[in-house]
Amino acid sequence: MLMFTHTWILREFIGASHISRNDHDIFAYNVSPDLLPVHESITPGLTHSIPRLSKLPQKYNRAAFVQFHLLVDDMAHHGKIIREAITEFNPNANGYAYIKGKPLIQPITDFYREIGSEISFSETAYLSHMIIEMCFDLALYKKETDLAALFSGALTYTVENKLSEFVKTLSWIFEIEEEITTDATKRAVAVYQRSKIDSLMSLEGRISLFIDNYCYGSDDGKTRNGIRNLFNQGMDLVVDYEDFLDTTLTAINNSEFRYLL
Repeated sequence: MLMFTHTWILREFIGASHISRNDHDIFAYNVSPDLLPVHESITPGLTHSIPRLSKLPQKYNRAAFVQFHLLVDDMAHHGKIIREAITEFNPNANGYAYIKGKPLIQPITDFYREIGSEISFSETAYLSHMIIEMCFDLALYKKETDLAALFSGALTYTVENKLSEFVKTLSWIFEIEEEITTDATKRAVAVYQRSKIDSLMSLEGRISLFIDNYCYGSDDGKTRNGIRNLFNQGMDLVVDYEDFLDTTLTAINNSEFRYLL
């Protein structure tokens, strides 16, 4: 899942009334597996392949919120919490994003054929889950109106007040040099300023992002209209987004996950 979704689920898991301003760095830790790959030396595979429920040293206890991110991703991708990362891609995965994305498989295949590209079933399954995740984040942005401020504010707060601890903890859990982690964190905060978030969190913004990443930069009217149709279908598929919250919170509460504030 994407970063608004992770922020929302963590807030709901702990309860907004139980989170003080001094604890807003937990949201930065929580999205760090998606944030740090803005740096060319850090891959999503690196930040998502660590053990989910391993015990943590006291000085690195904030890393629990990195683990929380991975538990949510497990539910979105596999439909259950796993102890060790699954590194091989499974186009038939049974997590929320893949199940919800199944109605998009044929429309995506047809769209790419229309623009002159043939893609495999695995590629189509991956793209369908990405559309679901992008639509899920957009639905949250529209309906949970305080999330953008929480997300961007938490990043700024962490860099201004707890950067050293943040860098040391992430460098330890991901086994990355502190200099690289520091650079990646500062880049991410610049990328995810509130004004930039707002410019991307619209249907047209999502469409442009998808075209840039998955349509080789082609942005003619035919391509944009085709992607718009796919995203409109995706938005319809995530109207019951709270079902994912309930299922995920139940799974995490029943797991060995523990945290300290």
